[in-house]
Amino acid sequence: MLSRTQRLTNLSSAFAVTRNVRGLHIALTDDVITTGATMTALSELLIRAGAAAVRVWCLCRTL
Repeated sequence: MLSRTQRLTNLSSAFAVTRNVRGLHIALTDDVITTGATMTALSELLIRAGAAAVRVWCLCRTL
């Protein structure tokens, strides 16, 4: 029930990269994407950590 802004704020320090991802092509998967906040936070973190590319795959997206 959170707004996109609230989700982004909630996720600001929720994740950490604990392995070397430099140069990797990474696929993130999720069953449903609502606002995209989680995938955005993860993607940005992985790119900052050196991933070459991040793709997001999902089964459904809410309208």
